[in-house]
Amino acid sequence: MSDNSVDSVPERLGIATLARENTEHLVLIDEHVVFLALLGRACHIAVQHTTDKRLVVLLDAHSARNVHSLKGLEEHAEVYVADQVPSFWETYDNVKPFILPETLQNKDHFAVFLADEFSVSIHGTSGLESDGRMSVFKGEWTIHNSFAKELATALLGGQATVLDGIQDTDAYSAELLPVALKLMNAQAEDLSERHLSAAMDKADLFSVLGILKSISSHRRAHDILYVFVEQIARVIHSERCSIVRIWGDADKGQVLASHEDEKVRGVEIELNKYPELMESMDTREPVLVSDVSIHPLTRQYHKELQKAHISALLVVPIVIYDRDVGTLLLRAARSEGTFTLREISFFEIVAEAASNALERAHLFTSIQEANQRLERLAVTDGLTDLYNHRYFSEQFMHEYHRALRYDSPLSCIIMDIDNFKEVNDTHGHLVGDEVLREVAARVRGSIRKTDLAARYGGEEFVVLMPQTGRSGARIEADRLLNAINSHPFPAASGRLDITCSIGVGTMDSDKMDSTEELLREVDEALYKAKNNGKNRVETV
Repeated sequence: MSDNSVDSVPERLGIATLARENTEHLVLIDEHVVFLALLGRACHIAVQHTTDKRLVVLLDAHSARNVHSLKGLEEHAEVYVADQVPSFWETYDNVKPFILPETLQNKDHFAVFLADEFSVSIHGTSGLESDGRMSVFKGEWTIHNSFAKELATALLGGQATVLDGIQDTDAYSAELLPVALKLMNAQAEDLSERHLSAAMDKADLFSVLGILKSISSHRRAHDILYVFVEQIARVIHSERCSIVRIWGDADKGQVLASHEDEKVRGVEIELNKYPELMESMDTREPVLVSDVSIHPLTRQYHKELQKAHISALLVVPIVIYDRDVGTLLLRAARSEGTFTLREISFFEIVAEAASNALERAHLFTSIQEANQRLERLAVTDGLTDLYNHRYFSEQFMHEYHRALRYDSPLSCIIMDIDNFKEVNDTHGHLVGDEVLREVAARVRGSIRKTDLAARYGGEEFVVLMPQTGRSGARIEADRLLNAINSHPFPAASGRLDITCSIGVGTMDSDKMDSTEELLREVDEALYKAKNNGKNRVETV
């Protein structure tokens, strides 16, 4: 279950009003990788545009670790890093720590660049899945001067005096327009690449299934691991592809398999020579080193890496610590070029699909899960990730006949978002889609494991409740109503108050001889809820 209600950095800092006032100046970021791409481009632009000016830079620790180079910045910039300066920057006198505000957490990322007649601010917040993996990302960037300075002031708190002397300018100076164009171009390039990658996603899923099938004839863990990396290296070209295991806080790791040599197994490596592995283990995220000669993680080792014909590296977590297998990381290397976003996504899909096989070598279970994932694509609504209408109808018929056979209760809920057309007309269909996704997330988080939720059509959602009588169905409907109307919905255009009307029906085997009869009762109850003022639960 995902927590999609992510508060932004300005909201956490208490300057949400300013953010709302400047909505038209903020450009949305919906991917963590886009945040990192804009961060790198902003650093480069700052060096170009502020060589003769005093420049103050604020970074969170995660962003600081992903700034590829201080070249140019160290000559005149004052760099402040939240809480802890990365070890590779400790030699610079102009890099200092500052205290991260208590309202922010490790999942909050920011980069602010301020100089006379120059400002860029980028911020974003990552949501988390229940198992700790990264999920949604909500971010923005702007060159708006007053917003950037207010954000920097809120971040620094009592240390905000370091901003003294930087002149306030108009919201946009003429010098900033080329900056905005360069950042928009960077974001447009990323969007174009993602559209191209989307066309290949379906083929990638079948490649994943093909990789899993290729290892189906093996039983021993090492054989599975070797065939796994060998197949990955074949599909996504890389000179080296291996799986590394790390136990807890150990200073050594083990190469469990390498596609270069089938005989490699359990070879020990010194982890201090593989900072990209430690970074991925610490952040629980993929690590991309596009150029080993300039990336802060590898530049001190770049000569050794280049001698080994390695110019780019990618590390993807497979298992983040299991007491039976430790931490497993997939590491790939290239001698020329870097890894594209599509290739990174493919590695992540492969790592997820094969995690069970790599942890316990339960091969057939892993293949079954990959098949189920492909099958789920056919029964899931693409926008809300709930089941679709077709799958609901099939399960409804199944549960109806089971209830008749065993004389067990069966109830159904249909809920309709109130005044949803006004949301689309006022805020646009993109915000409408955000509302639908958030409603789906709240429904998913409120129902029981035995219930089935689906998008019934448009702004209607349905919940099927086996083994549930009329009173139990009413309790669950009230819980759903409260989940929807208890707190506003986050949206790019501002927080929205959303309500819904809910109709509840329960199967009566003496009066109902088909699923249509039960649905007719639920529809009548929904119609009653709408007529009685909306934002309520009704039964017939």
